[in-house]
Amino acid sequence: MKRSNTVIISLVTLTLLMGCSDDHAKTESHDAHHKTTGHEASPTGLVLNDGKKWEMDEHTRGSFAKMADSFLNADHASMEATGLKTVGNDLQSELDVLIQGCTMTGEAHNQLHVYLTGYIPAVKALSEKGDLESAKQVKHYLEIYDDYLE
Repeated sequence: MKRSNTVIISLVTLTLLMGCSDDHAKTESHDAHHKTTGHEASPTGLVLNDGKKWEMDEHTRGSFAKMADSFLNADHASMEATGLKTVGNDLQSELDVLIQGCTMTGEAHNQLHVYLTGYIPAVKALSEKGDLESAKQVKHYLEIYDDYLE
């Protein structure tokens, strides 16, 4: 069962990344433009939209609000590995809903993909390892979401 979950997670991630490979190339070009025009990208590669946050659709905002509410209000330091793995699996389920319902296009969608290239592996690591370091990584991504995306 654990192996089939890993395969499913890997396939969903691959589908997400492969389905938008053209968008990713545009994002890289856009990031290069921002770097050469004085708009520095964050360490995650995210950039603002001329100083403003990128507008997400209602589906994306709702999914991230649900993930942030459930994750950021828990005391992960007091959890054991099995509890952290469960939290990771819950986040992965919500990520699956997000990906399946994605209808966004344009540069806001590209920036969401930049964000997800770090967030998805962090969630996967948490669901597989159930360690505090993975939980800290997920927390980092959920906290910076509001800095770049709305």
